[in-house]
Amino acid sequence: MNDGQGITDSKSTLLFQLEKDIATLLLTKLEHFDLSFERASLIARFILSHLPEDITDEQLEKIIPSLDDEFVELAGIVNKYMLEFEEKNSEALTQEISELVKNKGAGIQIVACKV
Repeated sequence: MNDGQGITDSKSTLLFQLEKDIATLLLTKLEHFDLSFERASLIARFILSHLPEDITDEQLEKIIPSLDDEFVELAGIVNKYMLEFEEKNSEALTQEISELVKNKGAGIQIVACKV
């Protein structure tokens, strides 16, 4: 019996969600005639060829910002994920700073990170 977990076991959760979001976008645009079948097919082939199943979430986070370089239709999805990454990184940085302040250890180091 398949409980629905098998798909995400072999793929990263982030990749699965990204592919799902892109598929939903393409289907919606096709349904409303906002995108030709040929263009949707081109985008789908590009995504499948550039995002292998064994890609890590960290690798995917580096690739996502460039997905809309060739396909402007993906800009909304790219923006959504970039905002999520920024929020996640901001929370992690805030937590790290809080720990440093709590510890008040000798030689507190402030590390700059790209968001």
